[in-house]
Amino acid sequence: MARKQESSFAVDLDRIEEGIAVILAPGNFQWHLPESYLPEGISEGMSMKVTLEANEDATEIRLSRIKNLRSNLVNR
Repeated sequence: MARKQESSFAVDLDRIEEGIAVILAPGNFQWHLPESYLPEGISEGMSMKVTLEANEDATEIRLSRIKNLRSNLVNR
């Protein structure tokens, strides 16, 4: 079965402790993110939609960087 190019799901902002947002994600996972990552107007108890999608430009840059690092290690 082919996957969609984008995936979305709901998360809940449980609390904010000392500038860290504690987000409850599906599967009983907790994410700890800087409060500054939250959209404007989000407060404790609110739900948010998270959307995941591939970033081809960033991936290409990352893979190029890794290739260069490996090459530098081999050529020492």
